[in-house]
Amino acid sequence: NKKMKIIILLLGVTFCLPNLLNAQNRVAKIDSNQLFDEYPGKDKYLEELDELREEYQQELKDMVNKLSISVKKFNEEKDLQSIETNQKRVEYVQNENKKIDEFKKLAMDELYEEQTSINKKMRENIRSAVSNVAKKQNLDFVIDSSSKNNIINAGCKDIFNDVKKELINLIAEREESIKDILGGW
Repeated sequence: NKKMKIIILLLGVTFCLPNLLNAQNRVAKIDSNQLFDEYPGKDKYLEELDELREEYQQELKDMVNKLSISVKKFNEEKDLQSIETNQKRVEYVQNENKKIDEFKKLAMDELYEEQTSINKKMRENIRSAVSNVAKKQNLDFVIDSSSKNNIINAGCKDIFNDVKKELINLIAEREESIKDILGGW
């Protein structure tokens, strides 16, 4: 009888132990901000962005210089010109200033969009690489240590729908309970 209990216990441990060991979640961590800072090829992206910025700055400088030359010329000739011509020149300068302002805004918007696009692409690549490594290493979770609450899904079971159903059931049960209580009033 005692031997039989020991044999059953040993068989139980033999069959259950591997399942218990595999049931534990495998968790890893990564600092995605550090990975972003050390992103391979980031220097190339930044050089391309700097080149674009320099192109815009040069174009803006050319526009301002061209307008400055015109303003200088208009000021030198203003006494020799009619009121109508001087008024047209003032309007021309105002329009050119407006074009310069619009160009500045456009350049800033495009630089911002390009920077945002580069950052998004890098973040997506980081996320993809983390996910691939997690799958290869059979990790259930990867915790982003650069943020306290950011977990990158590594292909583990998504319980969103189960939790949503449970929440719906819980709310329905509470409403039913409230109706039962109020029914007695």
